[in-house]
Amino acid sequence: MDGVTVMDRALVDGVRTVPEQGRRVAGRLTGIDVARGLAVLGMYAVHVGPDPVKGGAGVLFKPFEGHSAALFAVLAGVSIALMSGGRRPKLGRDRTRVALKLATRAPLLVALGLWLTSLETGYMVILAYYGACFLFAIPWLRASAKALAIAAVVVAVAGPLSSHLIRAQLLPRDLLFFAPDLTADDVTSTGLLKAATVLVLTGTFPALTLMAYVFAGMSLGRMDLTSRSVCRRLFFGGSALAVGGYVVSWIATGPLGGMQAVYRSLEPAAAQAGMTPPEFFRLHQTWIHGTPPTTSWAWELLPTGTSYTPFDLLISIGIAAAVIGGCQLVMPKFERVLRPLSDLGGRVLSAYVLHFVAIALLWDESDGDSIFSVPHFVEFSAVALTAAVLWRKFVGRGPLEWAMNKLSSWPKYLGPRTRVPAQRQG
Repeated sequence: MDGVTVMDRALVDGVRTVPEQGRRVAGRLTGIDVARGLAVLGMYAVHVGPDPVKGGAGVLFKPFEGHSAALFAVLAGVSIALMSGGRRPKLGRDRTRVALKLATRAPLLVALGLWLTSLETGYMVILAYYGACFLFAIPWLRASAKALAIAAVVVAVAGPLSSHLIRAQLLPRDLLFFAPDLTADDVTSTGLLKAATVLVLTGTFPALTLMAYVFAGMSLGRMDLTSRSVCRRLFFGGSALAVGGYVVSWIATGPLGGMQAVYRSLEPAAAQAGMTPPEFFRLHQTWIHGTPPTTSWAWELLPTGTSYTPFDLLISIGIAAAVIGGCQLVMPKFERVLRPLSDLGGRVLSAYVLHFVAIALLWDESDGDSIFSVPHFVEFSAVALTAAVLWRKFVGRGPLEWAMNKLSSWPKYLGPRTRVPAQRQG
């Protein structure tokens, strides 16, 4: 759904590097597409699966909330890094071509996101925010894996705190304020400055903090993802980061009293609703989405998915790294079994956009919560996997992936390619 997929031939071929010592995983990064496929199924779980708040089978779907969107964003960063040269960042005109390609795709994603929002499905759409992130990523195309990792950590910690300070003055909010997506009316009626403010700071996926995921993904894309040892470090290191983030957040919100401060900020609204603050929080916690309330700094201590607090960002980065490393490790051993997921992940933009179209056609507001069920999740997943397999076999690149590539391919005509001198041997 990021408009840059690992199935692009030039991108995939660009990561076939000079062999190094140690065992390798598959030369092509098909495990990345498996991770994308998992993210697509996770998105379906959130959008049409049962509501975890209501218990029952829905509890099994709780882990997907927030983390699927984060995995998408990290994978977008991986793709940007691979497109710009992988472990060896492109130079000169080649890097300029990548920058222009990203700059072209950015407004296309914004326009596509605005169109999906106009369908009024009631779901939040991330594509327009990706457009802003693509522009922010351009100055970092030459950065190393270490520099990008540092940038990811800095943004993950400083981004939410800066957002809290700015929003407290610009657009203060409590838990019941639901940050709206950017719409075409916002652009035409309030101007580009207001639209940019929504995309960067006050929207449902603000680029100011979303860039933590993109930087993390770009850092991963600068690593040797064909190395088993690198992928093992990603799997275990990412798992440790996620677990550590949950533990520290639990200490901060529990023994250190952070959650009590959150509850105190909810007391007036909870009393008005006839609930206790904990009940009120559990019922409305998903409303934190993207922009935590500014009523207390304690909100920044929560690990809630899509809350975009420092803990949420770091935990989600850890989970994404573990998933990417794990998928790269298992794909060579279970390639036949995982191929449908890989096919789906290679057509992720089409899978993302078309599932919104399907929801708009199949349901409306009068259907209420009937959309959320295990059968609907299974149906969406089965149709998407089957369609992806058949499309790859008989057509090739996904329809929207093909269109996005065609519309942004014009920079390749700008002069000769930069020749990188071959390394001396012996």
